[in-house]
Amino acid sequence: MSSWVFKSEWSRGGRNLVLSLGHDEILVWFFRPDIVEDRHLAAFGQVLDDAERARAGRFHFPEDSRSYCCAHALGRCVLQAATGVPARDIRFRDNAHGKPELDGEPGVSGLRFNLSHTRGLVCCGITRNRDLGVDVECVSRDVDVDDLARRVFAPEEVASLQGLAEEARCEAFYSIWVLKEAYTKAVGRGLSIPLDGFSIRLDPPCIEIGALLRGDPDAGSTDEWDVRLMHPMPGYVLAAAVRAAPGDGMLYRFCEMTPDALASLCGDPDGEEGGLPILDGGQDILPNMHGG
Repeated sequence: MSSWVFKSEWSRGGRNLVLSLGHDEILVWFFRPDIVEDRHLAAFGQVLDDAERARAGRFHFPEDSRSYCCAHALGRCVLQAATGVPARDIRFRDNAHGKPELDGEPGVSGLRFNLSHTRGLVCCGITRNRDLGVDVECVSRDVDVDDLARRVFAPEEVASLQGLAEEARCEAFYSIWVLKEAYTKAVGRGLSIPLDGFSIRLDPPCIEIGALLRGDPDAGSTDEWDVRLMHPMPGYVLAAAVRAAPGDGMLYRFCEMTPDALASLCGDPDGEEGGLPILDGGQDILPNMHGG
């Protein structure tokens, strides 16, 4: 089944959006903090809780604080649309390894979500009843990818980078990196999952569980994971990993959220009425990166 079939529906009621999310769908929104204005940030702050605002204030660089605020406002508004719970009233708890989860909200119905933020881009993924992880990174030429790969990648991944031209090697490194991060976030056990305990193949993107993790029920097996990789804008790479067999026919959609749309969902009277106009056009639906 093609991953660019999109079945989710949004119903509008004034500034309220309600998302009907199927059990075989993964939705990922990405957002550019660098184009946000002060009025947008003021609206985003209205839905954050005290702990989130305090955390945002502890970042050393303003860009990092901005990215954090945007990511958490985005996550809250997406969850608001999926649960009907006002964004500012959504509560979270951390699992035993520190991964945030919804804390007993009405209308949750097995919702799983994950956030990622880097300078210049943030994202939020959501699905039902399946472990999910997302990760986004800026492709930087300032990183010694060869040294880092030797230290943290599986031997098969290091070998796959060898022989590539510098630009291609850098792109491949970051593609592997975000897929590894997305997988470990989906498992939800943090650093207890060794990065060299599994490997990533890029053509097509897939995860191979290594000997270190075989038999680990949280880590799963190679045929229990489905992944996607995309470039939401030049210089960035984004990955999603979900606990689903590649043949399960999962439906993916990656969409950009505008600052005005997000501000509207946060309750800004000057925001874009109804929000999320990009979901109506379909221009951001992407084909299955596995070729299926």
